[in-house]
Amino acid sequence: MRATPKKLLCPCGTTIRADTDAELVRRVQAHARAAHDQQLTPEEILARAELAPA
Repeated sequence: MRATPKKLLCPCGTTIRADTDAELVRRVQAHARAAHDQQLTPEEILARAELAPA
């Protein structure tokens, strides 16, 4: 079974994409810390994520 790519659009305009949920969470958490000094939970991130078909 293939992973379904997902994306999250940050309110600052940055779009973060990943092939797996785990990678999306890692990338969004890194962006949130570096750009906004925020900590997001995996649940918060995945609730806002959208499918990103290839």
